[in-house]
Parts: sequence; structure tokens; C-alpha cells
Amino acid sequence: MLNRHRFDVIVVGAGHAGVEAAAAAARIGARVALVTGNLDTIAKMSCNPAIGGVAKGQVVREIDALGGVMGRAADATGIHFRVLGRGKGPAMWSPRAQCDKPAYATWVKEYIETLTNVFPVQGDVLDLLHGNKDNQQQVTGVQLRDGRQLTAPATVVTTGTFLRGLLHQGEAQVAGGRMGDGPGLGLTESFTRLGLRLGRMKTGTPMRIHGDSVDWSLCEQQPGDDKPIPFAYESHAQPVANKIHCWICHTTPESHQHILNNLDRAPMYNGQIDSVGPRYCPSIEDKVVRFSERDRHQLFLEPEGVHTKEIYVNGLSTSLPIDVQDQMLGAIPALKDAHVLRYGYAVEYDVVDPSQLDHRLSVPSVPGLYLAGQINGTSGYEEAGMQGLLAGANAALELDKKDPLVLSRADAYGGVMVDDLVAGGLDEPYRLFTSRAEHRLSLRADNADRRLAPLAARCGLIDDVRTQHVADKAAAIEAIVSNIPDTIQRRIAGEGLSLEASVELCPGLGSAPSVVQEGAWIEIRYAAYLEREQHRIDRLKTMRDVPLPSQMDWTKVPGLSNEGRGRMAKGAPRSLGEAESLPGVTPGDVETLWAWLESNRQHK
Repeated sequence: MLNRHRFDVIVVGAGHAGVEAAAAAARIGARVALVTGNLDTIAKMSCNPAIGGVAKGQVVREIDALGGVMGRAADATGIHFRVLGRGKGPAMWSPRAQCDKPAYATWVKEYIETLTNVFPVQGDVLDLLHGNKDNQQQVTGVQLRDGRQLTAPATVVTTGTFLRGLLHQGEAQVAGGRMGDGPGLGLTESFTRLGLRLGRMKTGTPMRIHGDSVDWSLCEQQPGDDKPIPFAYESHAQPVANKIHCWICHTTPESHQHILNNLDRAPMYNGQIDSVGPRYCPSIEDKVVRFSERDRHQLFLEPEGVHTKEIYVNGLSTSLPIDVQDQMLGAIPALKDAHVLRYGYAVEYDVVDPSQLDHRLSVPSVPGLYLAGQINGTSGYEEAGMQGLLAGANAALELDKKDPLVLSRADAYGGVMVDDLVAGGLDEPYRLFTSRAEHRLSLRADNADRRLAPLAARCGLIDDVRTQHVADKAAAIEAIVSNIPDTIQRRIAGEGLSLEASVELCPGLGSAPSVVQEGAWIEIRYAAYLEREQHRIDRLKTMRDVPLPSQMDWTKVPGLSNEGRGRMAKGAPRSLGEAESLPGVTPGDVETLWAWLESNRQHK
């Protein structure tokens, strides 16, 4: 008889991290319980109704290359597609899709319910079950509020912003993980009993307004791309399409003055919130104070779906009181008569210091426990989704006694993120940027499948058909590149020719399918740089084990960046590999340090 309370993996939370964790573990063969307080909010987009963007679009492609869910859901429910960074080189091209918010959650819920090995469970998790093994506390399952106990050798916690969540709108406070949903209680105490260090962070969201109350004539139209490009492997046979426009307007000096006049009522400024918010996604009050010389800030008006009038006011995140939010809107011409459906607010929540994790996203001091998503101090759907996929996959691989799925900084943006989290912990919510990836010429959106399909296949995350398809694509790109004369390749690279100009110069390039054509062109454009980058990657690998003196005077090492010097002085790395893993330490810092060590060795 089936034991309804016994599983291989338990996933706590069904947001973007949770669904990827459950799906990844199930693809590998684990029997998974996906536990959430409300099955109607699976994969709910709590904030922005969009997937992808700068660096984030590359991550979505990486999630898809590893067999994940997010890219397929975005393609199926996308209503506005744009590739950001087109004015820069291909390494900076970042796919982004505005999604139909209700449809996105519905699509993911339906997908999760079709997976044979995933068992959605509605229930509030109050505690982690644990026992002793080899003198260590080991997590063995979860305790639900209704008295049920679910057991499994591996538990992945993906509670997002819900751990002791507290919502702020001016002086008003209410417990919750997001507006309309209560907080997660109990797990904070569980983590403390297990000896884990916790912190507290903050994020925010803007108001949503009624589309019919906006003066669209005062806004600038932002259409999608003429030829929309999907995220997912499966979507290339079924082209995606734009269904709506997004719009741009701006704040005004008058709206800024309303904010400045009420800073004493702003939770971030009056001491009501003392946790740290995201520096790279600040509230409007933070932007007005920090950038006082600017008389306006850009706002993106983003429809939340094709069957709703709700508009997300991207750029106007705030926790100011409701009456001040009204004043602020009234001073923006396009929004002066806007009807607010949902006012902006901030949320404070508990996080676990991610430096207590290893690169599998497991907690070495507590076997059986994995953490993914905003509980690790990150922000964003995409960062959460990648962590969930890695944690869920590694939980299942550990049970099968197989090698873990660990991404390096040279493998993927996902590897950069995990390495940043594990190596140095956080003092603010973490967000991915292309600047965080020292090997970003290699970590492009176009080659995510070629980079990661072999790893995905080894772990059982994608099937043989897909693996072979990616291998055939890689072989086709390599064949085209090898058949183009060196003189033409040098001209394409040296003159920075566009794809269209390169096709005219080399007809063989134009006869290939578009994804192969683009891949070959990028490889030619970047050939010299990619060779140089690979050389650096190889050299850094050989340098990782070089030991550092136990008593280092970092002021004696010339040429280090100021941030790198400070990070190494604080982190006290014992080897070049440990130094490289510290956030803020660049490959240039590591090479400078290696050269300094070599110079000292030769001098002695």
C-alpha cells in the first residue's frame, strides 16, 4: 500500500524556486512532495510580470538548457518579447518576456500537476523533523500545522519572503509574505535550533493601477521586437508573438517633493525598517534621495495580462503611506487620474546566511537540508528558479549516490551566483548582473544549451533526443565556422560586421537555420576573445591550488583593485582558489596576486 506521507524529496514552498526544485528532482526519478500553504498560488508572480532581462535572460536560457520549467512557461504565456542590449555585443543580449501574470501561474500549476513523480500538498510547514546520525543533526522531514508529518531523506526549503514576513505601508504594518498571504512561522526557530545564522532583508513592490485611468497620450510606446525570440528549446518550432505594448512615462520634480516632504513617514527612513533592501532595485524614495540631482525617473507601465486592466508601474516601488502614494501619482501627468487597484508596500523577511551552504546548495552541518531562492538572500524569479533547479537536482542525485550538479563560474551565470553566495555571504539582497561574470563572453544566451546540455544529460535532466539535437546544433556551428576561410573570418571579426553583412560576404553562412547561423557568426566575431578567455580559464584552474602565506599584508601587493584588496583582507583566503571565490575579487586580482607570488619566489 502506498505510504502517502513518505517521499524521497520534500520541497517546502511552491514559488519559482520550489517548482524548479520539484520538477528537477522528479526528472531524475525522485518521488517529490511539493508543499505549499495555498495550491492556488503556485508560481505566482508576486512582483514584476516579466521573465528575463539583463543577465536574468541568460539564466532563464540556462534553466531551460538544464530541462527546467521557467522558459517554457514564459514562452507559453508571454505577451511582449524584447531582447535587451541589442546596441551592444552579443554577450550582452538578454532576452526578456512580459508575461500574462494569471496565465503564467496557471500554466505552471497545470504542468506541475502532470508530472508523474510530483505530489502537490497543501499545508503550512511549522517545523523541520530531525534526528541524530553520526553525531550530526539530520533533517528527516517536515511537521505540518494540521498534525501531519511528511518524511524524506532530503528536504529543500524555498520559502521566499515568507519567513516571519512583515508588510509595511507607511506606519501601517501587517504580518505576511506578500499582500493577501500570511507569513511563514516556525521555520525560523527550526533553523536557529539547528545552529544556522539568520539575517533579515527587505524588498518592495509598486502600485498597480487601472489601465483605463491612464492618459496613454502622455506616454511613450515601447513595442516588442519585430521577430520575437523564445526562451525554450521546445518553443522554436512554435514561434512566440507580441500581444500588447508596454509604455514609458516619468516622475516629476513635484512628485519628488511629495516624497521628500514625507520621508519622516517612510519606513526605510524613520527607523521602522532596519533591514537591508536591494541596492540595484531601489524604492522610489531611495532613488529620489540618492540621486537628488535628477528631476525625473523613468517608469515602465506594464500590462499584467490580456484579460485584465491591471498595470504594473515598474520603477515606482514604495513603502510610503497610501495618502503619499496618491499625492505622488497626482503629480505625474500621465497618472494624475489613475485609479489604484493595489498600493505599493515593502516586505521584511528572514534569510539564512548563504555562506553556510556548499556549492550543491546543501547545508553541510545539517545533512538532508537544502535551501534555494530568496531564503538565501537573493532577489528575482530567475535567480530563485536556478537555485531551485540546482538544489532539487542535487537532492535527488545524492539519494542516487551520483555526482552532484555543481556549476563553476566558467560554466554558467548560475555558477557565478552560487559561488558568490557560498563564498562570501551577503550584506544586501543579491541580484545577477553581466558585470558579475568574469567569463561573460562565453556565458551568452545563445550558447546556454551547448554549454549545459552535456551536464544536464549526465544528471538525467534532459532526454537523449534533446541531447542529440543540441550536439547536432553544436556540430553544425563548428562545421560552418571551419569551412569559412580565415581571411573572411578575420574580416568579420576585425570590422565587427553584422550578421546580415557577414551573410552577404559568406553565402555558406546564410544557408543554415537561423539559430545555427547566429551561433556561427558570434563564434567568428568573438573568436580571438574567446580563445583568450579560455586561456585565462585554464590558467586560473591551474592556479587555484597555489597556497597563500598565512600572514598576508595585502597592502604590499601592488596592482590589486581596492575592492579586491579589501575583500581578501577580510576573507583571509588560504589559496588562490579561495581568493578567486570571494565576491568582488576579479580574475585580474587573482592574476596580479599570482604574478606577485611568482616574483617573490624567484627573488628568493
